[in-house]
Amino acid sequence: MIVMKFGGTSVADAARIRAVAEIVRGRLPRRPVVVVSALAGVTDLLVRAIAAAKEGERDALEPILADLGRRHRWAVSGCVEDAGRRHDLGLEVDALFEDLRQLLRSVRILGEGTPRSSDALLAFGEILSSRIVAAAFSDRGLPSRLVDAKEVMITDASFGRAEPIADEVAARGKRLLAPAVAAGEVPILGGFFGATREGRTTTLGRGGSDTSAAVIGAALGASEIEIWTDVDGVMTADPRRVPSARRRASVSFAEAAELAYYGAKVLHPASIAPAVRCRIPVRVLNTLRPEGEGTVILSEVAADAPALASVASRDGVTAFRVASRTLRVDPGFLPRVLAAVDEEALVPDLVVSSEVAVTLVLPARVRNTTLAARLTAFAEIEVRDQRGIVCVVGHGLAQEGAARGRVLAALAAWDPEMVALGGSATSVAALVPESRLDACVRAIHREFFEVTAA
Repeated sequence: MIVMKFGGTSVADAARIRAVAEIVRGRLPRRPVVVVSALAGVTDLLVRAIAAAKEGERDALEPILADLGRRHRWAVSGCVEDAGRRHDLGLEVDALFEDLRQLLRSVRILGEGTPRSSDALLAFGEILSSRIVAAAFSDRGLPSRLVDAKEVMITDASFGRAEPIADEVAARGKRLLAPAVAAGEVPILGGFFGATREGRTTTLGRGGSDTSAAVIGAALGASEIEIWTDVDGVMTADPRRVPSARRRASVSFAEAAELAYYGAKVLHPASIAPAVRCRIPVRVLNTLRPEGEGTVILSEVAADAPALASVASRDGVTAFRVASRTLRVDPGFLPRVLAAVDEEALVPDLVVSSEVAVTLVLPARVRNTTLAARLTAFAEIEVRDQRGIVCVVGHGLAQEGAARGRVLAALAAWDPEMVALGGSATSVAALVPESRLDACVRAIHREFFEVTAA
């Protein structure tokens, strides 16, 4: 059997949901289990609704609820043709919206919301989408069974970033999902959320729906997990910067992790770790081009994989050079710098250190924190805004000195302000001014990926 996860863009509206039904129909011989995200943009709207409720802003809350209701009712009317089924689904959606409204009202009256209440509210996106998708499948003659994710995805009580309890999920999956698959049905459940053993709703945090798919796939021993989104797979570069970027047939988990960290938006690698541990291939596919082969992410490098996988890029970063005022070796200097960064809840993209100075590359939002004030209390700082990161990723960087040398030489031609080699065996990253980022990425891609293709 396989697990098929459809992201928000894949179930954005009635037309997309109908297309998903046909994609699943083509996979019926492989015995699929389907995991769906909320409709595109719905989780962001729910986040805004929770914030408005906490602030007691009724006038801001009502338009958000109206938008949410309108989008889901349009989906119901457009993807369910049978009048009776559409009527029943409409009543169910109305009831769920009444529950949502009452929960938000409670938060608004109290003027505060706990992580537990936020999880209960955020789960509504997937609860609604899974019901609509299940009804659409039935309407189109697909044998399907709606399964409540809270009955399967059992987690700890870390609200907002809950961890699935693998043994519990495996036991529930074998009891609730496996019989449906064996009977020729397609189980459908919402991703991103689950519940504690006591039945309290939890969410899985960043990449949560991918995590749901990976955990379920591992629990049921799936032969493959398919992540359906709006891109053709992992590309040799960001197509918005490099129109000639090509799809990679496969990448390793380590390569995918580096690419995601430095700008690739296909998936969050930590979310598929349960599948990687079980050596289950994860394939990224495009709902808009379902005939494509996508990119398969493997636990290890494929035998015929090229030395370099892709060039990732990210703009909007800021470089902080922090130097000791005494210019003397101070064993406590670096720990103090990193403690200040940690206190601002910032995660550096790059760190390069010497005895008396350290350079940190941080998200641009660092300007909205008090980090500079913290650091100037004991050090001299130099700040450079509007910087970008170029990162060449590939397993060959760890295995071939010649490959490392060529990449370093190519980056050096763009006069980088900083180069990081060795933090990861599979990547070389450089910092350049944002004004040169696009040209640098295109040149690197041309040298290492387009020549090879020719």
